[in-house]
Amino acid sequence: MSLWRSLVNTLAAALRDRGLVVMFVAAVPVYSFFYPLPYATQAVRHVPLVVVDLDASPLSRDIVSRLSAVPSVRIDGIASTVGEASTALASGQIAGIVLVPENFARDAARGTPTAVTVFGTGAYPVQDKAVLGSVGAVLQGVVTEVGGVRVAHQGAPAAALLESAHAGPAFVDQPLFNLARGYGSYVVAAVGILIVQQVMLMAIASLVGTWLEGRAGTLFGASAPGLSTLVGTLLGFALFVFLALLYFIGFVFWFQDYPRGGNLGGALAFAALTALTIASLGIALGAWFADRERAFQVLLATSVPFVFMCGIVFPREAMPAPINALALLIPTTPGIFGFVKLNQMGASWSEIRPEFVNMAALLLLYALLASWAVHWRRQEQAA
Repeated sequence: MSLWRSLVNTLAAALRDRGLVVMFVAAVPVYSFFYPLPYATQAVRHVPLVVVDLDASPLSRDIVSRLSAVPSVRIDGIASTVGEASTALASGQIAGIVLVPENFARDAARGTPTAVTVFGTGAYPVQDKAVLGSVGAVLQGVVTEVGGVRVAHQGAPAAALLESAHAGPAFVDQPLFNLARGYGSYVVAAVGILIVQQVMLMAIASLVGTWLEGRAGTLFGASAPGLSTLVGTLLGFALFVFLALLYFIGFVFWFQDYPRGGNLGGALAFAALTALTIASLGIALGAWFADRERAFQVLLATSVPFVFMCGIVFPREAMPAPINALALLIPTTPGIFGFVKLNQMGASWSEIRPEFVNMAALLLLYALLASWAVHWRRQEQAA
């Protein structure tokens, strides 16, 4: 069978399979609309807090009032003891505790060292960051005002008051890439590549498994397929993966207003390389499973481990060396970092050399593995 005919037949077979055409065509667009929904606000909102106010002073009540106006947190009540608030924190009813100690207003007015203590669970780092950042910003404003009042009571001139209000160097915080400072801009841009990989691996492996089961007209014939047949099949599957990647980096990032277009030409070339790698792995897995349903059963369970192993959620530097070595065999490991660098950060080819070399090595490995697995499976079935 010629390469061109094998490619066309592969596309036709994928589109004719009523059970898998949804995976090849519709699954990625559906995921692209539903997965970013939780991150639509781009920031954490209304994290529940409880304040333990042991001071009960106008200053402590002012702190509670200011915290109530911060959109990232929500005051769920005032507790009388830390133990009472800790029970709510342990049960998951709240995400943080703000403890205002006794005599806080008096010590702050005198300049005596004092502290407002903030407790979090540690289980949700994003929530903890919102709690600490909100409370810290409010306390910084309160401390500045209290310090100004103290200087005024000491009889300082107006110039000293202005200097105390603006003490410290000017600080300009300018993000370079995630301009919205949003969690969605960070996580969706990375997990979107994993979504494409997992959906397409399941679809390709399932279709190849169907062919090898003999439940549908196979492109592999009665014996082991030739090189042109395998290459045409690989290109046909890679086209689906390539279009899914283009849909994400070309439409979804624009529609969701995520950082994009840093190095579009490089991202397109890297998408072609990634598509060939994922298609090769899909064919190899399909030949290994040789079963339509087995691909879903196995690959569905790998999505969460792949997220953590790629290093975008949990730092790879903190992982054991064997896990890091295993992660290099997953296309999303170089794929996520390569796409983020190219599409979001405008990196050049020289700056993604490690990801490019890793992906090219995986393409060679999985293409050879796919060829061997298909030949071995067909020969085994013929025997």
